[in-house]
Amino acid sequence: MIEAVFAVKGDRFIGFTVNGHSGFAESGNDIICAGVSSALMLTVNTITDFFGAAADIDITPENEGYARLRLMTPYPDNACTMLKSFYTHLTILEEEYGHINVRTEQC
Repeated sequence: MIEAVFAVKGDRFIGFTVNGHSGFAESGNDIICAGVSSALMLTVNTITDFFGAAADIDITPENEGYARLRLMTPYPDNACTMLKSFYTHLTILEEEYGHINVRTEQC
């Protein structure tokens, strides 16, 4: 099961932690893990490389299946919107396929 927890401050999405594997199919054939991984990297790269937002990021090969991002203040609107879009994407995958638990957490 993939656990995705999105950090929300007021009505702004400011980060996420994603951990685990879906177990939907064998490694290399798991469309859920592939969809989550692709969307996660698109989100991280868009926020940091294209929006230039400062963020604390932990994505290391040693922690396979784990990724964390927290925006640094001030929270740019476009980065918060991108995080909300990632949340929406994962909730749709959760509804369609299961194997993901997506939730928000006020901070």
